[in-house]
Amino acid sequence: MSRNRLSLLLAFVAMAVVAVGGFFLAVQPQLALASSALDQRSSVEETNSTSRSELTRLRERSAELPAMQEQLAQLSASVPDTADLSSFIADLNTVAASSGMEISSYTTSDAVAYAPVAAAAGTSGAASSATPAPSASPSATASSVPTAPAAPQAVTNGAITGENFSVIPVTVAVDGTFDQALTFVDGIQHGSRLFLVTNVSSAAKSGEDGSTSDDSTWTFGGSIYVLADPSTTSSVTPAAG
Repeated sequence: MSRNRLSLLLAFVAMAVVAVGGFFLAVQPQLALASSALDQRSSVEETNSTSRSELTRLRERSAELPAMQEQLAQLSASVPDTADLSSFIADLNTVAASSGMEISSYTTSDAVAYAPVAAAAGTSGAASSATPAPSASPSATASSVPTAPAAPQAVTNGAITGENFSVIPVTVAVDGTFDQALTFVDGIQHGSRLFLVTNVSSAAKSGEDGSTSDDSTWTFGGSIYVLADPSTTSSVTPAAG
């Protein structure tokens, strides 16, 4: 092989080496950077899409914020974080005045820690051990056999405990007619403060000449409630009024 051909072959080999080296030293890193940039772009676009969806959701929730705040204010007034008996008494006076009645007495007892309602123990066992009822006669039909109503299911919330929820027994007596008493009890049960009436009694009043009067003394007993703010630890212990 002549020297010229050898030189030409070496030149081609050198050019190939330079080309391959240039690819690995210059082009390949740039391709890797471009691929990494594409991956990062896809990741950023996915993150942006998620952020846009979350922003849309937050805007929708923000539009509902005024209604939610109004509802929270109503619920907080219904079951406040303090006894606030003065406001409750003012509400009672307002309802009594609007119904044409007069409050003759009002008492409260010390607050009692809430005790969650528990299902009666042994209910299922008692039912299974009970003596079986005699079978119905062939002439009796299914529709003629009365069915005992099912007891309501007790519903509790683990967030409501005796540590943060208090029950204040209340008794209020008012003087007036039967229709006025209906108006009064409807007003106190639909007032801003939750007042659960659990018992009602009445006593007829006599007129000045001893005759029977249309007015009676109506006594409503029940409870109001206090849900303590989690940031406070003070207990509610109002004295009897």
